[in-house]
Amino acid sequence: MMSDGVTQVTIDPTHGIEMEIKNFGANLVFEPQSFFSPRSEKEVLAILGRCRGHNIRTIGRLHSWSDAPRGDDVLLDLRHLNSVNIEERDGGVWATIQAGCQIKKVITELERRAKATLPSLGLITEQTIAGAISTGTHGSGKHSISHYIDEVTIATYDAATGEPVIRTINGGDELLGARCSLGCMGVILTVSLRCRTQYCVEEHVRLYRHCEDVLAAEEDYPLQHFFLVPFLWKFLTQHRREVVARRSLLAPVYALYWFFGIDLGLHLVLGVLTKVFRSRKLIRFFYRYVVPVTILRGWKVVDTSQKILTMEHELFRHIEIEVFVKRDQLVDMLRFVRQFVQYCDGQPDAFDETTWNQLAGHDASESLRAMLGDYTHHYPICVRKVLPDSTLVSMASGGEEPYYALSFISYNRLQDRDSFFRFANVLARTTAILFGARPHWGKICPIDSQLADQLYPRLPEFRRVCDAMDSGGVFRNPWLKDVIFNDR
Repeated sequence: MMSDGVTQVTIDPTHGIEMEIKNFGANLVFEPQSFFSPRSEKEVLAILGRCRGHNIRTIGRLHSWSDAPRGDDVLLDLRHLNSVNIEERDGGVWATIQAGCQIKKVITELERRAKATLPSLGLITEQTIAGAISTGTHGSGKHSISHYIDEVTIATYDAATGEPVIRTINGGDELLGARCSLGCMGVILTVSLRCRTQYCVEEHVRLYRHCEDVLAAEEDYPLQHFFLVPFLWKFLTQHRREVVARRSLLAPVYALYWFFGIDLGLHLVLGVLTKVFRSRKLIRFFYRYVVPVTILRGWKVVDTSQKILTMEHELFRHIEIEVFVKRDQLVDMLRFVRQFVQYCDGQPDAFDETTWNQLAGHDASESLRAMLGDYTHHYPICVRKVLPDSTLVSMASGGEEPYYALSFISYNRLQDRDSFFRFANVLARTTAILFGARPHWGKICPIDSQLADQLYPRLPEFRRVCDAMDSGGVFRNPWLKDVIFNDR
């Protein structure tokens, strides 16, 4: 037991004590040397004071599949820092949220106390607010949550004295860096942002043959997202738009349909097909002949934003890679994705000669050829529009053109994931070469420092901001040192 009320758990293998930290996907497992779960900002500073010279990382709810949260030395879990302070400021609702507060609590408190909500909502509400902004979590049709952050308080070390301090960041490149920092600037304590009045969203579902038709509908449905359904090769689109209307009487029935039909039903079926039968033929049959007859098309329903825009995607363990491309690359990217999935499923003529020639000069064609018949993708490919972020290194940072995030999810058993990891590695590299695609920092992220430099023009500025805030580099783990800082 430490003074200041801070409890330290130290791994002592001589007594058989182990603290195993495992992420949601169970693909990241590690054992920190020291683990802390502080209950106040004062305790965070005390921990930093006692741990000078050690590497320090912070975790949220571990809804990340990359190595970003890994902390083998000193690890902080901020789950007890979970308050939400709401106030009226400049005619609007302003929220100051402690780092360990989960998104689901944030939106519940905003609704209950101010009839308000966050300016952007992702599909999942299990993450902490700090984890969400640190990796650029996003929804569809808006910026990522990171973009809306106006102020961040961070615990770090003073560059002159070496003493732990709390810094408030509310402008300049420091704020652009802190909005999506991957934990490299210090321990985030609070984030503050202007919220918006609660609103309703209308939704209905349609099936399209061509991506161009889906994109054309964005003018009327700016919050829509859509799925490329494998082996059916059609686009299942959830048309969504903000409306001034009351909640539909049948909204609860619609919610039950999605919960039992998608959140539970689809995932149970896919679990059986991938984990029990492990049959490629059954997966193809399911998407070609079963999925089309289960879709409720044209039923327009209005409900509150969080009811429509979020789902219970965390009910079943999975792993995921997500890549971002700009709008002008999306149609070609989706054409490549279809060919890539078909090729991995065993179709040798899926790619034309042009694609092979484009990759030949980048030493990527051989790794792509090795994927023939190696993996059958079994989950609809989700596509969401993300407006450009005012950040330094979030996946949608930079430029005026919107980005589109394409998610590839696997429900394979833990022991059967190797083919998906190969699939993800080749997908990330080939799409980065062909389309400038950026893998999500918080999901499977198989890029190196050379690709990171190519994909993020403002990465040098991010490094400078991090160096100024963390001159000793103590808040970086080996993966971040290699990918972001080129192991400097």
